[in-house]
Amino acid sequence: MESGLRLTERYRLVDLLDDDGTLEVWRAWDELLGRPVAVKLLASARTDLHRAFQKGVNRAAGLSHAALETVYDSDQTRDVSGRLVSYVVTEFLSGETLAERLRLGPLTASETAGICAQVAGALRTAHRAGVPHGDLTTGEIVLFCGDVKVAGTGIAGIVRGARGTSGQDRTPVTAESAVAEAKASDIRALGAVIAACLPAGPPADLAALAARCAAATTEHGPSMNEIAALLTRDDEPPKAVFSPARRAPSPEDRTRTLRPIPRPRRYGRHARPAALALVIAIPATAAAAMLVSAPRAPVTVVPAPSQPRADGPPAPAPPAARGGATETGVTDALGRLRPIVSRGYSSGEIRSDVAIDLNNVITNLENDLTSDQAVDVARRIGLLREKIVTRERERGLSPGLADELDRVLATVQT
Repeated sequence: MESGLRLTERYRLVDLLDDDGTLEVWRAWDELLGRPVAVKLLASARTDLHRAFQKGVNRAAGLSHAALETVYDSDQTRDVSGRLVSYVVTEFLSGETLAERLRLGPLTASETAGICAQVAGALRTAHRAGVPHGDLTTGEIVLFCGDVKVAGTGIAGIVRGARGTSGQDRTPVTAESAVAEAKASDIRALGAVIAACLPAGPPADLAALAARCAAATTEHGPSMNEIAALLTRDDEPPKAVFSPARRAPSPEDRTRTLRPIPRPRRYGRHARPAALALVIAIPATAAAAMLVSAPRAPVTVVPAPSQPRADGPPAPAPPAARGGATETGVTDALGRLRPIVSRGYSSGEIRSDVAIDLNNVITNLENDLTSDQAVDVARRIGLLREKIVTRERERGLSPGLADELDRVLATVQT
């Protein structure tokens, strides 16, 4: 593949981030939604691997957890030689991998517990859906602004099978074969991650947990649910171990570390960067495809004539009236929606792509209200409420969160 190539007339390849001969990882630009994405392309002559890859992508697309990368799209194409290439489009993670972070030295016990608790929580969700990761390493764990993202769930094992081990071909991990063993392998791999993070003379409980994980089999060993519970402390939320972000990151940011480093670091050769990490305080410049692509027919509201005054011309209509609601009231309601979306993302009640979508719609409406154009507030609020209902039906957000958002929108006088 070459830079500048467009896939499905939508995803334009920009930078090649990784190429191990089996999988190419590209930073790309989604020209429809106007956002950076990651495109991972599997080039193999084996048709069974392409089928397994597509099945893995489909399983991964059905997962929803704040620490799992979001799958946006997948398809197949041909390279310049005519070879079949399967690819998946995911969110672009702008951060450093745990492997890169560990080059600075081991983590503290609390940092280790915080990061690995989020990884275990993500894999617990995946395992419950019958989707193993298949190739969990510190290079598949991305740290960004207090968040942890696990890349490659559902497809990493297939890619590993395509590469083979010790020169021998491996059977790809599928729903029909070795899922139980793949889950046990994930547990052993997480034990190796815990051990790699710990400093010298680690706490006995963490060292013991790493050892239990390392010895896990399909019949014996802790589950991801048990591991997550052991790593999470009620008095110390997992995300508290990260340094707070001082500003919202831009798409050009490539790293975010737990401590200051001399210079930015790019992804290592074997990292799996994908997707723009979600920042709930989404910049106003993010694309809002739903509002842009939907038919927009703003209705200009003509002010009703006022009663003439005895001592002068008629008084003008209040300038703040827009579509039957005051600009201030609508803006206040939109402002109350943002923390609800943010809280829902942090608690895992809303999928990352749904949170981005809702924030984009909110931002667009806020911008239009402060511009000179007429705004049909009733129609726009109605579209937002319909979007919330649709996303809830698609299981992109919880019913409770949808009700909370709808109650706020119900206060808007239209």
